[in-house]
Amino acid sequence: MSARDPSDLLSVVHPAVRRTAVVLLHGLCSTPDEMLTVQSALRGNGYSVHPLQIDGYSFDAAAPMQHALPYERWLDAIKAQVQVLRMQHERVMLVGISAGSSLALGAAIRCGSDVDALVLMSTTLRFDGWAIPRTQVLLPLAFYTPLGRLWQYRERPPYGVKNERVRAWIERELRHRKVSRAGSSVIGVAHLREHDRLIRHVRRNLHRVQCASVLALHARDDEVASVANLDILARGLRCKAFRSVVLTDSYHMITIDNDRHQVVRETVAFADAVAHGMPGIPGASSARLLRPLHA
Repeated sequence: MSARDPSDLLSVVHPAVRRTAVVLLHGLCSTPDEMLTVQSALRGNGYSVHPLQIDGYSFDAAAPMQHALPYERWLDAIKAQVQVLRMQHERVMLVGISAGSSLALGAAIRCGSDVDALVLMSTTLRFDGWAIPRTQVLLPLAFYTPLGRLWQYRERPPYGVKNERVRAWIERELRHRKVSRAGSSVIGVAHLREHDRLIRHVRRNLHRVQCASVLALHARDDEVASVANLDILARGLRCKAFRSVVLTDSYHMITIDNDRHQVVRETVAFADAVAHGMPGIPGASSARLLRPLHA
């Protein structure tokens, strides 16, 4: 059997899907590799997918040291990408994981109605997971005083992953490289300070998010941020349709852990609903389906 022409595959994709763009936002000082499973699935279904590498936020493999830029510059980069995509597509959806979820929310606040929907994975608006030490309360001293000039966060087990085989693979990667599919081995205080500033900005302005629909995916056993982060979203957002899904067999990095297939299914199904204009329609069955829900 001869291989199908790519143009034939494109012809079977619904026009509403082709007119929907998706921006992927990975975690702090990491790479788009965190989102490869989601990226592949969305592209395979015909979406225009754009993993975003952001100066001063993303891990730069070519740099001897990682330099952070102010979080406002991170949001500027996303806004610029959204504006370009709005000229070519009818809808734009942001998908973020961990700090990428904070970025997605911050960008939605900045971009207003130019962002149609959000998928928020492992949202971290409060660091209250089971692996967070009590000394976490002292972090502002490191962020905002000279005491923290030389301090840095070093990644350690379980690396956000419950699956032991994946965790062992991450450990091997970190022994030979500075970064893995779960993020950088080390995060400097400047990146962490800017993320803290971003979180404070987002929590103050959640009510300003204008997009119609939000899907939040979170692991019950997230070691970094508890499911209480879903309650922060549910209380603060004013979107027409909000749905939360609690995953039962993962830690923080849900895109590479045991529930990754469910994460992909939920994300693609939500993107399909957004592409066809179903979420956010008052009284429609899709809008009722997307009411606050823990599944």
